[in-house]
Amino acid sequence: MVDSHRHSAATLAVLFSLAAVPPPAPVAGQLAMSAAAAGTAPSGSRSDSARAVHLLSRATWGVRAGDIEAVLGAGREAWLDRQLDPAGIPDDAAASRLAAFPLSQAPPAELYRDLSPQRAPQMQAARDSLGDDTMQAMTTGQSAARRQRNPARILTDLIGAKLQRAVYSERQLEDVMADFWFNHFNVFFNKGQDRYLVGDYERNAIRPHVFGRFEDMLTATAQHPAMLFYLDNWRSVYVDTLRLAQRTRGQMTAQQLAQARSRGLNENYARELLELHTLGVDGGYAQQDVIEVARAFTGWTFDPRAVAAGDGAFTFRPALHDGGAKVVLGESLPAGRGEEDGLDVIRLLSRHPATARHIATKLVERFVADEAPADLIEHVAAVFLATDGDLRAVTRALFTADAFYRDEHRAAKVKTPFALVASALRATGAEVLPSRTLAQTLRSMGHAPFTASEPTGFPAMSADWVNTGAMLNRMNFGLDLAAGRVDGVRVDLRALAGGNAGGVGPVEGLLATVLPGVDSSVLAGRIRQDIAAQSAGQVTPRPREVAARALGLALGSPEFQRH
Repeated sequence: MVDSHRHSAATLAVLFSLAAVPPPAPVAGQLAMSAAAAGTAPSGSRSDSARAVHLLSRATWGVRAGDIEAVLGAGREAWLDRQLDPAGIPDDAAASRLAAFPLSQAPPAELYRDLSPQRAPQMQAARDSLGDDTMQAMTTGQSAARRQRNPARILTDLIGAKLQRAVYSERQLEDVMADFWFNHFNVFFNKGQDRYLVGDYERNAIRPHVFGRFEDMLTATAQHPAMLFYLDNWRSVYVDTLRLAQRTRGQMTAQQLAQARSRGLNENYARELLELHTLGVDGGYAQQDVIEVARAFTGWTFDPRAVAAGDGAFTFRPALHDGGAKVVLGESLPAGRGEEDGLDVIRLLSRHPATARHIATKLVERFVADEAPADLIEHVAAVFLATDGDLRAVTRALFTADAFYRDEHRAAKVKTPFALVASALRATGAEVLPSRTLAQTLRSMGHAPFTASEPTGFPAMSADWVNTGAMLNRMNFGLDLAAGRVDGVRVDLRALAGGNAGGVGPVEGLLATVLPGVDSSVLAGRIRQDIAAQSAGQVTPRPREVAARALGLALGSPEFQRH
């Protein structure tokens, strides 16, 4: 019998490390085999087929059956234009799956009401007032459900819903870009009140703007309670040192007055706004600009009690705002502008050439190559500036540029753990229900969505995801998925193996399905070698065991780790 539970040292030696394997070259023959396995024939030239695979590998969460033919049939640009208009793509099937993750869709007020620990004193006060019998009668039928609904389950539902969209949504480009922009404007789920706010932040501050104007997304993130709380701007206030000095009747020195004022001003959001969200670390700003920007955003806050009650979100409080004149990046902001100070800063930063270059660089690093080609960065940055930050135009420019399709950029990036899991589920045509194992797998790989604690978010560079432990986790996930050991997930091995789960032919069929466009002949030989070594001296393995082992090794292979 084939032991397909975990990778042995022999298996690791056979498959070797990711870093040692050169990127596989796309091969038209493999595309033909993939299409044949799907019962279709590829259209277009070999170059068109290879480009279709490359586009799908970056603009979706992974190639699934029929995707290559859809791109070739419509043409790459027509397919891309349809994806850039997600409202025109019916997506009811994916949307209906989100019902299994209700906390991911719940408004903050509901999460505060039902899950916040602060609710416990209120319940005790009511019990003291009404008596235990009355309270028990009032809460019958609710207490059991509420015991099950604790704050940690919000994250479980958020991750589950994100996986459902990644696997099943027809609006793939929108979902991939929502992931990119959330990471760009990262908020950490586990920071206090943000556990009740992150879902709404992704739904309303990020997702609606991924193909809109950058300035609008920047404003939406700046004003959302999740960001205000995460980077502490909700507590950044102006301290009137003149009035304070008058009250202390000259007893404070100038230095003491300056320190008093600094205690009210919080620079966290201002610094990340300049360094991460817009200009970039080399964007030409100075510490004084950080201070001036922080002054501009004083009074931008929210009332947690109002959000919990469902009555409000962002609030500007003039009494907390520094209304004096300011200078940001050499631009003067006149006194007395109030909330407009922050909006003026956003407008200034959104149109700055350094912002265009910083955004272009991050996009190219994420979707093209770790060593971002300078000409593509300049091209994307130019479109950003020419269109006033129109992200639909910017995204289109990225995925239609000749530089995007250069041979050296194909299969050159290592998938993040989330991309690996999502692409494996898509490639295998898996049926995915709520699954604790999938969430645990992402945690073990260090990539549970919404849990990046630093404002930088999760890394985009391949090297950050490649080490011995990480590769072992990836390969074990592939084996577990193929062997049916992931709860809530089912893979039809017979369908993947072309109707016959055994023999030599199905190995090539499996590889053509999960690795379309890749010359996997060498990998097929290694898989057979591993299966033979595992089966030595044992009873001839059943065809299903062979297929499961072959699929698991394919999903764990260096070839599948790249895109």
